[in-house]
Amino acid sequence: MSLKHVAAVAGVSPSTASRVLAGVDRNVDPELARRVRLACDELGYRVNAAARALRLQSTGSVALVVPAIANAYFCELVAAYSHRLDAGGRRLVTIDTNETLASETRQLGAMDRVLVDAVLVVPVDHRESAAAINDVMRNHTVVQVDRVAAGAGAPSVRLDNAAGMKLLVEHLREHGRRRIALIDAQERSSSSVERVEAFRALAGPHDSVMQMASFSMSSGTEAASRLLADRGTADAVICTADVVAIGVLTALQHGGLRVPAEVAIASFDGTSLTDVATPGLTSLRSPVDAIVTASLEIIDGGTACDVVVDPALVVRGSTVVGS
Repeated sequence: MSLKHVAAVAGVSPSTASRVLAGVDRNVDPELARRVRLACDELGYRVNAAARALRLQSTGSVALVVPAIANAYFCELVAAYSHRLDAGGRRLVTIDTNETLASETRQLGAMDRVLVDAVLVVPVDHRESAAAINDVMRNHTVVQVDRVAAGAGAPSVRLDNAAGMKLLVEHLREHGRRRIALIDAQERSSSSVERVEAFRALAGPHDSVMQMASFSMSSGTEAASRLLADRGTADAVICTADVVAIGVLTALQHGGLRVPAEVAIASFDGTSLTDVATPGLTSLRSPVDAIVTASLEIIDGGTACDVVVDPALVVRGSTVVGS
């Protein structure tokens, strides 16, 4: 059974049938497209993706390797890439490495069997991820997204974490906060390293850093329990992920602390979680659309250089009463 058989049964040209089955049928008469799909069903025809990729030298697919799709930020990043690629007639293959270097190395090492044209990767470890990234670069265009691995040859597109931290700290200082606790996680990631370094450079004598195990609500709850055990330690909290901030906010409120009257809370990411919290979370809105645009331009033949995008501060009720 071949494409020519499908075209003959559908009463269309082989080129029209090919466009329909390749998913690029936007300019094909809908009735012709329907006939092609019915012919495929009638004949039991299925596209051989590997053969088509060899013939076209393109799979029409892009892989996105993220550390934890359960994290709201990465979930929204996956959605943004998926929508953008789908609009262009392409597909997204999403891989979750579960925040482990072993899984990341294994998944990147098997990329030749996934049939994708390019790989977008959020490195797990800023020191150890480079080897696997450099290895997959031998056969694929690779872009590092959100994080970087030292020694990796792939270009990166990521947030200006130092500028973001400066915006958050200055905002809290302007509202009288003098004892800021930074709650961070995943010390192995470059984003964590950059944010902690930026915070320490801005920190005063009463500021502190608290490292948690993971970017999760449970880590936020644990961090809040430490703050509640020593009330007065902090009059403001910066979380390096919204999902952690939600855990902190909920636990502090349950512990009897008023937000923001007694403790202000701000976070990185700016996901939809910030809008549903009560009060709403002040956060850095990560420019996901700009990250998606810049990284896809690179894999589509643009200049392979590092791109750093600027964050935007969105002030809500968790830091300013009435916001």
